[in-house]
Amino acid sequence: MFSSLPAPKGRWCIFCCALFLTLPSNLLSDDPGLRDPDLFGKTTRLQRAPVIDGSFVLNIGRLQMNITNWGFVGSLPKSRYPMADVPSAQYPSGSGIEYLYAAGLWVGAKMNGIPVVTTGYPETEFYPDNDPRDVLYLTYEGDPRGGSLPGPADDDGDGLVDEDFLNGYDDDGDGRIDEDFAAIGKQMFSCQFYDNLPQSQTVWPEHEPLGIRVRQKSFQWGEEEFQDYIGIRYTIENVGNRFLTEVYVGIYADLDAGPRGYGSYHLDDQVGFFHGDWCASIGSSEIPIEIHVAYVYDGDGDGGLTTSYFGIVLLGHSTDPNGANGLPYYPSTMFNAFKTFRGLAPFINGGDATNDYERYDVLSARQTDANTEVTGDYRILLSCGPFYYLAPGGSFFVDFAFVGGDCLDDMLDHATTAKMVWEGIWYDLDGDNSTGVDGRESPLIGPLENFDPDPCDDVDELLDVFKNDTIWANNDCFVELRRYVWPTTCYRKTGLDRTSYATGMFGKEHQLHWVTESAPAAPNLRLVPRDGAVEVYWDNLSEITPDPISMMHDFEGYQIWRADDWHRPAGTTERTGPRHELWSLLETGDLLNGVLPDRGFEYPESEGGWVYTPLEDLKDREEYFVNFELSLMTYPLDTVPCPPGLTAEICDTLEGMLRWKLGFEGGKRYYRYIDKNAKNGLPYFYAVASYDHNFLRGDPYEPNRYNSPSSNFLFTRARSDAQGSDAYVGKEVYVVPNPVTDAAMEPWSLKPNNSDVTGLKCEFRNLPECRCTIRIYTVSADLVQVIHHDGSGGVGTAEWNLLSRNGQNVTSGVYIFCVTPDSNEFPKTIGKFVIIR
Repeated sequence: MFSSLPAPKGRWCIFCCALFLTLPSNLLSDDPGLRDPDLFGKTTRLQRAPVIDGSFVLNIGRLQMNITNWGFVGSLPKSRYPMADVPSAQYPSGSGIEYLYAAGLWVGAKMNGIPVVTTGYPETEFYPDNDPRDVLYLTYEGDPRGGSLPGPADDDGDGLVDEDFLNGYDDDGDGRIDEDFAAIGKQMFSCQFYDNLPQSQTVWPEHEPLGIRVRQKSFQWGEEEFQDYIGIRYTIENVGNRFLTEVYVGIYADLDAGPRGYGSYHLDDQVGFFHGDWCASIGSSEIPIEIHVAYVYDGDGDGGLTTSYFGIVLLGHSTDPNGANGLPYYPSTMFNAFKTFRGLAPFINGGDATNDYERYDVLSARQTDANTEVTGDYRILLSCGPFYYLAPGGSFFVDFAFVGGDCLDDMLDHATTAKMVWEGIWYDLDGDNSTGVDGRESPLIGPLENFDPDPCDDVDELLDVFKNDTIWANNDCFVELRRYVWPTTCYRKTGLDRTSYATGMFGKEHQLHWVTESAPAAPNLRLVPRDGAVEVYWDNLSEITPDPISMMHDFEGYQIWRADDWHRPAGTTERTGPRHELWSLLETGDLLNGVLPDRGFEYPESEGGWVYTPLEDLKDREEYFVNFELSLMTYPLDTVPCPPGLTAEICDTLEGMLRWKLGFEGGKRYYRYIDKNAKNGLPYFYAVASYDHNFLRGDPYEPNRYNSPSSNFLFTRARSDAQGSDAYVGKEVYVVPNPVTDAAMEPWSLKPNNSDVTGLKCEFRNLPECRCTIRIYTVSADLVQVIHHDGSGGVGTAEWNLLSRNGQNVTSGVYIFCVTPDSNEFPKTIGKFVIIR
């Protein structure tokens, strides 16, 4: 990890001085096992745009990863950053087993013949602008602003496609913000950052900027077959005024495999590299797919805890068949280098690169280091290039995937799946059926001499193409031969013809990356905890979002899941969810269309269905409906004002339902499921996962793709209701458990973290339905703690983490509590409880 990096002269020394002079004392570590990276030095300099709180974790798959908006991914486990508690690259999810400290983007180029490199880690030379809009943004397939080809992609109807990148700005100057972009996957984070802002040189005075902006998309799917990888796209744009040549792009990763609870789990790793063909399943057949994967595994398995593999896959990048704009003309991935770094050795002896000359050297030197044979703390670099030049205003993209697997072969299977999804589909973008035919997908511009446009068709053609004339060619012939013709160990179907595998067929001349058939979009979800119950609400987004390839509405049903017995293992939070094994299926409901189980759900709750009708217990319910409907019909473009006495959630739901009834834009149907078996105080996760069906001769035939419960979940605890003033009974206010013992708290105990230092609690239940203050005393009348509680919304439970006002753990003994209501309608209540430690 970073503590083992050599100390570069000058820059490192200057930084260390700044670090200890400016870093807040509560972020400094007094534990030698806590290795805070050098990017800490900017903590007091940057206050707004950099996201450091761990609030953006790709969390819907078996691999979970923290995403930032300043050039690196990972959460820096065991540092004192707020994000250190969330998954860095945790696999499987909820296990607390990590495989990454941090991984940073490297971009190197020559300016006037001099090599310059900008790094995202370990030196953080990329930064978002200080504009508060330069943060991370969340979207998903099904977002009405994020349509993409092959479906309707012009979301704002201006004749342009995906022209407004999701970044909080009006990029296309039409007065609207983020109204037309391309969403990828079931969860996507989007951001942008630069290497030429003043912050870079403030923190790193020797930094020489390339003058680039990076637009980053990171994304994930929720289906079982796609759960083990995360995709990331870096679009690199020259926003400066200098010409960049011989451009290389790489990911530098500090790979650490092991359980967070182990103090030095980063010291016994092995790293390696796989380049070659790996068999990918396509129906009942297989084809060889070329992949480039750098990977890590734990050398001794940590006693059976750390047995998985984690890899970084170089998937591909922008190309141009004519080499225009400095792009490579050949369609295959331009893998360049795999380098390993270990220990404190100087660069010349295999240590880390510490200046731009050395970094450009490792980025550009075409070499592949051998797999390691000795365990240690390793960093790796995986690079591609060269992109021959990048002119001012020019741009290109490079795509990687982070992938996990239970063993090496399993990880390579998932890497191959990621590569297949990255390759996507071919599409008729120009609307011309004469282009992209007979396996010729690439337009080449003359002059060309003695040119064979298709070496794969067994017809010798040696053509001369005049200057500026265009000929369509089979530019990926080598890839087709490798996959479908040359000998392989993969199981191929026999009798394949070119129409089964060639690109550039039937007028489809344009490749769409990151497009795959997938389960329906996850519905929007909301939980309402009650006394001994939890209400689960969701909308019908899954039903109205078509498949991204077939564009058919193939929704079939919903599965409702609950996860119990979660204790927040190290590196997990309520937002990252439980282990896969903790989920249990509560209920399934599907369309009545002959596809099993045929348990209809589109009925009102009173008839055994899930269709939700709000305000059921309200006397004036019909009057609210009539007034809302009248307001919508009169002002269909406006939001209906929420009347007094109704919550914002109820008003939003009611308006969506009535828009759906009237056929207006923004209309939704809502559903509700009530779990009446929830126990107060226990931690629960709930998920509503949608799935689709296959078609047979145009009719629904059988269930097909399922979203996993991790694709769409929320956390909650059931709680006691507050007592109203008309039936308030002071004796009903009590502490649970009583006595408070470790054994009694075990069902709801959580692993401590930075924001919850004990992970323990007792609960005060059945509190008054008003604001109140709970004071806790010893029997000697010493004040131990004060808790403020607001029960005016109906919540009758307050928690105490067993810490005193001074932040100390309380000792065994008898304690007195006094509940003082703010309202005169309630009496003061006194009770007692026992703590046994």
